[in-house]
Amino acid sequence: MPRKPRTSNISRSDYYDITFYLQHYACFHCRKAFKQSFDNQRTQRLCPQCRQPMTNMGTDFKAPAQKEVAQWRKVQSLAQAGIKFFPQWPDGRPGERPDTLAEIPAFLKQVHPPSEGEQMLERRSQEPQRPQTPREGKLSLQGFAPHQTFRLSGKMLITGDGVQVFHNEGWVNAEVSGHGNNPKQPSHLRTFKLVGNKLYYAETVPLDGTLRLRWPAT
Repeated sequence: MPRKPRTSNISRSDYYDITFYLQHYACFHCRKAFKQSFDNQRTQRLCPQCRQPMTNMGTDFKAPAQKEVAQWRKVQSLAQAGIKFFPQWPDGRPGERPDTLAEIPAFLKQVHPPSEGEQMLERRSQEPQRPQTPREGKLSLQGFAPHQTFRLSGKMLITGDGVQVFHNEGWVNAEVSGHGNNPKQPSHLRTFKLVGNKLYYAETVPLDGTLRLRWPAT
């Protein structure tokens, strides 16, 4: 039930007078509310009991009982979304508020309708995701041995990278490796195979521009 408004009607000019009345500051840590005067300097108010920061919930806020944990979570969610309890035109009431925590998402969509971009992202998130398959990339060589560097689809290969190489008439997993201390100058691939539940290195494949490589699916 909305709290009985202090005025039957309110104009925008009267709104600023009302906000200088006692405000209801909520402590979500103690689940209590305290009436305090409005502060033009926006000084952070601390709870008189736990000394944690409080939130100004407005002149018409009615705090739930301390034991109603779900209702306090609902109020905290509203406060985080910028929803307070001030009188509004034309009847001086704070307006409708959701009764339960589960109703907040739908309520916020009414108060703050999503933009076209947000709606598009939401539609995309609901579409079934297609499994991503690895795509073969172009391997390019820059420089000369032993200071050469390799790039696969524009990304530099460094020691420890996991790739897939077309070897022995099939794609196999491999690890980029090198002989020197510079991870940006690899020299070969170490292929491995799965035997049971363990991975074993199979053989070494020299890195050169004739290899067919691809990044694994993410």
